[in-house]
Amino acid sequence: MDLKKKFEEDGYIIFDTRMSSKVFDRIINNLAHHFGPNREIPIHVPHSDHARIQDAWHINQDVLEVALAPRVLEILQHIYGKTPQPFQTLNFYKGSQQPVHADTIHFNCEPFGAMCGVWIALEDISLDQGPLIYYPGSHKLPEMNYDYFNLEPKKDSYQMYLSEIQKLIKLNDFSREYGILSKGQCLVWSANLLHGGAIQTKRELSRHSQVTHYFMGEPKAWRPIQSSENRHYFKPEKVEDVSNKPYRYPISPPPPTLSERLADKVKRTIRGKKS
Repeated sequence: MDLKKKFEEDGYIIFDTRMSSKVFDRIINNLAHHFGPNREIPIHVPHSDHARIQDAWHINQDVLEVALAPRVLEILQHIYGKTPQPFQTLNFYKGSQQPVHADTIHFNCEPFGAMCGVWIALEDISLDQGPLIYYPGSHKLPEMNYDYFNLEPKKDSYQMYLSEIQKLIKLNDFSREYGILSKGQCLVWSANLLHGGAIQTKRELSRHSQVTHYFMGEPKAWRPIQSSENRHYFKPEKVEDVSNKPYRYPISPPPPTLSERLADKVKRTIRGKKS
């Protein structure tokens, strides 16, 4: 089946990026010290935690190369008929175990649907590593923002949104599938496709992967969570080579989060008992 037809029918496609495995190996090796409980917090990126780094293309040329992979851009152009522009990357070293959702609840656009996600396996990914989970055909559901479920656009509504999504899955009898990918393969999903992260049954394993989100053409981007009265529009950041430009983000690490402070306190307590 033609990739475009399959994408329109199922809401996702899987294919080989045909990129050199050396690119993936370099990403894994060069970002390794930014992951885990004893990580070095990266600077010049908008957000990071022990399991993910957002927009690592600011600090890593290989992340940029993956976001601009020629075969990915070519196929996205074929599917949508518009020029794809990456606007965000996420690099993981473990499974996200993220609840099932549609990307359009985090960032949306006008016209609706001019957006997609691309998940690339930087290593072979099995069921034990917590792969991507997705529900084929769910992209044909209506545009599901907070107002669709009569919820107020605020952070406290997100858990209720997730509960409503689970009800829709049962109501429509959607079947779950897993992104079991070989190193170098990618899974493209429609912005409205319901997806999340499977439970990682073997936490000792890594699950190195990169997600890149793309807008098609130049749609009007907006954020549902910030749109309590009118739609909160924003200008997406263009993923491009910034090696010769001043850094946009702070040059010092952000303060530790509450969970990181608590974890550090527990470690100090344990060390104190042992001494």
